[in-house]
Amino acid sequence: MSEPFWYDLGDSDGHGLVGSVVQVPLMSKTVPGVVLEVGRPELSFRTKPIKAFAPGGAKVPRGWIELLEWLSAYYFTPLPQVFSACLSKPALDFLFSPVKSRKKKSDVESAPKKKASADAAALAFTPTTEQHAAIDAVMESFQPFRFQTYLLHGITGSGKTLVYLHLARRALELGRRVLVLLPEIALTPQTLSRFRAFLDRPVLALHSNLSATQRRELWGAVYSGAADVIVGARSAALCPIDNLGLIVVDEEHDGSYKQSDASPRYNARDVALWRGRQEGCPVVLGSATPAVETYHSALSGKFRLLEMNARATGSSRPRINIVDMREQHELQGSVLLSIPLREAVQKAMNAGEQAILFLNRRGYAHRRVCKTCGAARECPHCIAPLVYHKSKRALICHYCGFNVPADAPCLACAGTSWLDVGRGIEKVEEYLEGIFPGVGIARLDRDSTSAIGGAEKILSRFKSGELRILLGTQMVAKGHDFPKVNVVGVVDADSGLGLADFRAQERAFQLITQVSGRAGRHQGEGEVYLQTFRPENPLLAFALTHDYASFYKSEIERRGELDYPPFRRLLMIEITGDDEAIVDEHMREFADAFRHFADQADVLVLGPAFAAMKKIKDQYRAHILGKGKAPNRLQWVFRQALERFKPKQPQKTKLRADMDPLSML
Repeated sequence: MSEPFWYDLGDSDGHGLVGSVVQVPLMSKTVPGVVLEVGRPELSFRTKPIKAFAPGGAKVPRGWIELLEWLSAYYFTPLPQVFSACLSKPALDFLFSPVKSRKKKSDVESAPKKKASADAAALAFTPTTEQHAAIDAVMESFQPFRFQTYLLHGITGSGKTLVYLHLARRALELGRRVLVLLPEIALTPQTLSRFRAFLDRPVLALHSNLSATQRRELWGAVYSGAADVIVGARSAALCPIDNLGLIVVDEEHDGSYKQSDASPRYNARDVALWRGRQEGCPVVLGSATPAVETYHSALSGKFRLLEMNARATGSSRPRINIVDMREQHELQGSVLLSIPLREAVQKAMNAGEQAILFLNRRGYAHRRVCKTCGAARECPHCIAPLVYHKSKRALICHYCGFNVPADAPCLACAGTSWLDVGRGIEKVEEYLEGIFPGVGIARLDRDSTSAIGGAEKILSRFKSGELRILLGTQMVAKGHDFPKVNVVGVVDADSGLGLADFRAQERAFQLITQVSGRAGRHQGEGEVYLQTFRPENPLLAFALTHDYASFYKSEIERRGELDYPPFRRLLMIEITGDDEAIVDEHMREFADAFRHFADQADVLVLGPAFAAMKKIKDQYRAHILGKGKAPNRLQWVFRQALERFKPKQPQKTKLRADMDPLSML
């Protein structure tokens, strides 16, 4: 379905009906929908009547429909598909079959009054000088409300959340609504409790882990106009609310804001900027490690730069220790934790403190190798090794989910004796349990938090002190505040540096800086240990001195030489299919058409070439990368090339475009 459907309004002139939620016949079913447009077009067929309007006259704002139209055009996605992504069918269905009773408290409800008052007292301290300056600067856009983008560049622990809280309270006092975006669902409970306590009013959560009951209550509040504050992950940027007075994008650099799989492949940060301009309200982008493009926009004057260089609690930044694992290997052989890091963790345990260890690699081992013939088991559907997960006793593909029992015989020689190669987070967990017996240890990754509320439970136990060591993937690097954590260890600081992606250096620096920032935020001196086999890497030198400015200077020079963002905008075109030769042929044909028009629009073209991950889920993947001075040039070239290519494209391949891609893999 690439176009909306027309329906008959009967005798109504349609005035004021745009945005109305309705039920309409579609083939043999009755489905919910939204009135996007009213008119009298010349049609060659007879239209069916609308069956029903939602009780209470539920509507979405007209401005939200304009958002859908922009998303459709900018990200090359049919409008109905955009609509489905922005407003799911269950969010509409419940209007025609409302819930009769509520069995349990949901995220829509506010915290109990007593707890809220106590928490508010703890949070309502006077802002520091730097926080006060940032609050006052953004509030200039409240008098009157107007669009302005602010980059709040504050070091980890500088108190960016308190700035958001004061701004949100003022926007609400002035009769406007607030939207707060977070990079990780696991951060939602912590942020919700802070906003509810400080504002002492209902704050709604919007993310993919809500139960059916919670979703119905959330959308009921949205449709009724009771949704004044919404906190959520990426999809919250698409929520159909209006009258916004403040939009916050916390950890704006985080790649999770980009929808990378299903269309539209939007970036929630960019959606927030578009909505801020549309609503005429300020947008605050917060980060200790801003995206290179964002910081460039701030330095060039497009965004207003606000900086906070001191921790709000008065504590100093953690001390960074670089541990040369080549020396450690000579001292004690192949180990997971160096002597300095083990001693630091033990010291923290003796002092009644906590520690966080970071390794951004799931599973127990990268792969299992047959001891008889040396063959490694690979996924039959992806060009990728199967990862050994000891906790599940299985070899699992992290791209498509294919799995086989861990003790399945070798396909090459039928051998049953295996060698585990590489280290995953499960192996480190096992090692820690052996050297720190009796200490509460938990693993925070996608596998341990797959159940609804899983991450929240682990984080709650760690914050209460029940758990003493938290071992995690990138989930532990984002925005958490644990008062008793003074030791942080990065088990493999070299991870991710060898990827064929121009953003690899930036991501590595951001992850290391962010996870380091969990240490020493309150009492005591924070200590961070970076384990590396490449201590001479300049990236680690920047992390050693917490020097974002020098990292940025080095990175922006490299980007300029290579003509990458922010100096050019990117458009990734991907052709997929189950036949490698046909995919290659079709991509070359499309590349010829793309180059023909690219020359006319000053668009540079890289490729075609097969992707670094050549095959995923039985689909071969080939790419073309376009680099343009402006997005409209790239969009024009793509659309012209598509028109020329379409008649030649058989059904055996699929083509899709990704505007402003974050991953080159």
